Amino acid sequence: MRLLLLAAIASVIGATTTYAHTTDVRTQSVYQATSDSLSSDSLQKLYQQIDLLSIFELKKWRESYIYKNRTQPSVQNKQILIYIEERIKVVK
Repeated sequence: MRLLLLAAIASVIGATTTYAHTTDVRTQSVYQATSDSLSSDSLQKLYQQIDLLSIFELKKWRESYIYKNRTQPSVQNKQILIYIEERIKVVK
């Protein structure tokens, strides 16, 4: 009985970890791209990706860019944060 319970718990943890990892990979690639200075074309592509985000993802990105503006202040990060905040107003 304990072995069956242990196997069930392990499979749930494995499935949850796999799901969490797959969702992080998508956003992580975008975050890596924005760490450096982006060209205007890349910035437009980032804005297009932001347009596709749900309200929950927008809120996560907003918090991320608030932190990023504190740790790595740049004009570009501020512009992205402003765009995210405007997008949140539209999506609500």
